[in-house]
Amino acid sequence: MPVTKTTIDAAQGIDQYTLINDKKTLSVMVLNYGGTLTHILVPDKDGQIRDVAVGFDGFDSYKHPQNPYLGALIGRFANRIGQGKFEVNGVQHQLAVNNGPNALHGGPKGFDKKVWDVTILSQSPASIQLDLVSPAGEEGYPGEMKTTVTYTVTEANALEITYHATSSEDTVANLTNHSYFNLAGMALNPNILNTQITMTDAVKGFLELDDNALPTGRELGWSDADYMSFSGEHAGTTIGARKDKLPTSKGYDHPYVLHHDYSINTTHLPLVEAVTAYAPETGIELRFATTEPAFQFYTGNWISDNIFTAKKSQNNVPFGQYAGFCLESSRNPDAPNKPEWARSVLLKKGETYGSKTVFTFGVRA
Repeated sequence: MPVTKTTIDAAQGIDQYTLINDKKTLSVMVLNYGGTLTHILVPDKDGQIRDVAVGFDGFDSYKHPQNPYLGALIGRFANRIGQGKFEVNGVQHQLAVNNGPNALHGGPKGFDKKVWDVTILSQSPASIQLDLVSPAGEEGYPGEMKTTVTYTVTEANALEITYHATSSEDTVANLTNHSYFNLAGMALNPNILNTQITMTDAVKGFLELDDNALPTGRELGWSDADYMSFSGEHAGTTIGARKDKLPTSKGYDHPYVLHHDYSINTTHLPLVEAVTAYAPETGIELRFATTEPAFQFYTGNWISDNIFTAKKSQNNVPFGQYAGFCLESSRNPDAPNKPEWARSVLLKKGETYGSKTVFTFGVRA
């Protein structure tokens, strides 16, 4: 069966779902806790199966206070909101501040720490639906928000993720998945500094950040900082080649810009192929496409060392800083506080938030 369910912890109601395509060339495993992608299994250039998702075998490890959101669904608001403050219809809301002076990733008990309801949608293609109801006022956000996420594994070796949400009153929303990829499968290389990144011409630039990692509102181009470019002559540059140009963030942790259509529902927009990542150790290639206006490119700069051990499928190697990279499709950080971006995250009663992101795996000849 392409979709199977295994009970991990009956007392806590924790289940794991395995989705496999008919060709058995892509398999993913998902916990109902946090909607977490725990395993992504693909063949390498020699036909050996590699697990390219950074994560854990044991469920309890995902509850570790220093787990950096490995593989989790993020909400109600992915990325940062300055000072944890925003206004909706003239009413100011205060969130918990959990990242310096910012609110990060939905708060201390965001969607990544919730048990989602899961429904098997289809065996072929292998597809599941995850649902979560967030009560009005949870983590300081207005309105009861109902969120639906689907994970689908296709014969094209793609993992498709769709997001939809509605609210009982006007609120803000920004949803993503926080998977960390290591295309060397951890065992061959427990960091991703040798992974090559290419961005397409669809990537227009990046957002300038202040000292608190919040956008200033300015959009910059490659002429402003060529070390941010992975296009043109910089296509195929490794993640580690220029990280020393970013001493404050210790590497890449920046929002890249794809378009300026700030609709609350981007599913009517075309999928834009934005990034290709390639690990020479395995020959595995990942292509990333999304309908979203932006994505956060993060290279695991703040993963703690000397705490975590990889999965059995990754030879249980210790891992820490730079263990994986993230491509977090989303709206712009701090959008509720930027007038030109606010409508992209203002989810009004009666409207539907939506987006789609696709990760496609292959081997470079």
